[in-house]
Amino acid sequence: MLVQEIVEEIIEKLPENTTPVVSILRKITQVRDRLLRNLSPAQAQSDVLNQAFDLTAGNGLTELICPPGNVTEVAIRNAIYTNQSFEDDALDWRRIPLRQFDERERGPYYYFVAGQIGVYPPPIYDTFYGIKIFYTSILGELTLDDLNNGSGFDPDFDMLLVYGVLKDIVPDNGNFYNRYQELYKEYTSATSGYERYVVKERW
Repeated sequence: MLVQEIVEEIIEKLPENTTPVVSILRKITQVRDRLLRNLSPAQAQSDVLNQAFDLTAGNGLTELICPPGNVTEVAIRNAIYTNQSFEDDALDWRRIPLRQFDERERGPYYYFVAGQIGVYPPPIYDTFYGIKIFYTSILGELTLDDLNNGSGFDPDFDMLLVYGVLKDIVPDNGNFYNRYQELYKEYTSATSGYERYVVKERW
């Protein structure tokens, strides 16, 4: 569905609609972003981008390329501490956990501070592409210019956006809420990454 069609579906289902299109677009963006923040494991693996950055000795901070909530994983090259590189990525890179300053952790970890991402302990050596940040894509807010484009959400489940907006605009309508829950259950089932098998006995 195009964004225009999603807006039309919402307007058709609202009795005596007085909600301006700009407001509906804002609500579609909110529902879409809320759904995308709760990615299933299969989606989190398939929709992830990554970017590598150089690190300098003594400085573990790098500008963050996305909101902290979009970061899924961080990997560092072992060379930042050993000054050795390997041809094999399994030996050259290692993933590190997210920690905050009040948590005790042995070994390297990453943290967020003032729009930056940091590695602790700081690198000992200057390293070309010393840190790799894995993150989910960032979608902009929908505007009137986007009416002839897709929503940025799974096109098979655009009606989930429709009912997500409807349940937010008319919270007392149980039908909108129930239909949203049904579609949400279908969506999470379809994107969970688990195969479903039916065992048929042959006795």
